[in-house]
Amino acid sequence: MSEPLRADGTTSRPIHVLMVLDSFSFGGAENLVAELGTHAPASMRISAASLAPPVGTRTALFGRIAEAGLEPTYLGVKKLADIGGFIHLVRTLRRTSADVVHAHLGYSAILVPLAGLLARRPVVATLHLIPQKHTQRREWLKERLSVRIPARLGRLILVSQYAFDEYARLHGPARHTWRMIPNGVDTDRFSAGRSGDHTGAQVWACVAALRPDKNHADLLRAWVEVVSAHPGARLLIVGDGPARPDIEHAVSELGLQDSVTLLGRREDVAAVLATVDGVVSASVEEALPTALLEAAACALPVVAADAGGTREIVIDGVTGRLVPVRDVRALAEALVSTIGDPVRAAEYGRAGRALIDQKYSLTRWIENLNRLYAEVIGDA
Repeated sequence: MSEPLRADGTTSRPIHVLMVLDSFSFGGAENLVAELGTHAPASMRISAASLAPPVGTRTALFGRIAEAGLEPTYLGVKKLADIGGFIHLVRTLRRTSADVVHAHLGYSAILVPLAGLLARRPVVATLHLIPQKHTQRREWLKERLSVRIPARLGRLILVSQYAFDEYARLHGPARHTWRMIPNGVDTDRFSAGRSGDHTGAQVWACVAALRPDKNHADLLRAWVEVVSAHPGARLLIVGDGPARPDIEHAVSELGLQDSVTLLGRREDVAAVLATVDGVVSASVEEALPTALLEAAACALPVVAADAGGTREIVIDGVTGRLVPVRDVRALAEALVSTIGDPVRAAEYGRAGRALIDQKYSLTRWIENLNRLYAEVIGDA
């Protein structure tokens, strides 16, 4: 299937990795795969496929993935029980020149390892979320399968220690095939924000999909206290989603029209971060929040709720402030004190950037993936 490995784990040609996503919808995993395509080293060749057919918003990132040179295709699997779609998936994996197939997200983590077994292709799967609180047994079973199947048939990657521990607690025990490999950010794309500029009113940003779990409601209530303590402070809300009408209503009800701006979904988040003094998150559920990795890469202080893997980026009193989830008063206090002490805020930012360089750079992520790919190819 592939060339023998050298002693250093490499081959005489690039390792071809086929990335299979649940869809090409707009999301963190999809953006991360596009970033990998843009920055893949000469030792790797990356292509991408969507498990789902091209319907509606499931095509949102097709263009960006194509621009990254990943030759995106659609596999046409409509649902987990789509037998015809699964057969097509198996046939596609048999025909592909890929040395390893890397599945991302829940449905792909279930179907791709099974198809890989039949097609005799080694498979790696990454789950980018933390376990959910399922009220229906069927959804709980799907999540369990997304853990157990790749762990038994290939390798399972979790993106934070928190996610690793939670999956082990709920769907474990952890096996020797489990790996904790945090995602990375392109440190060259992010420049320092305004955190070193102590003049003028402070501008902070919240970068998150507009969904209830991102908890913009508590953030806006806390921002009322921020504006009271620091008149002229502004908050930029970057993102879009189903909660937008509720957020717009809350802005109006709280009288924040002059201090809060909804920018909508932006493709130039790096440029936005270069104009702000800090980043805030009130999210109640995170595996490893990309927005906070990007903020730290910009050497920006971060104030965040202690949700999931957030604490692995926001070290309280070192890279920013970490407060209890859904504690509006604590969130407001942390924002007010950080905004009021720009020297300390700048220290947070510098420490955050050092942490990114050490553990969360795109280069480090790619190196970790390369080693794992060589491992699974060697096992095949």
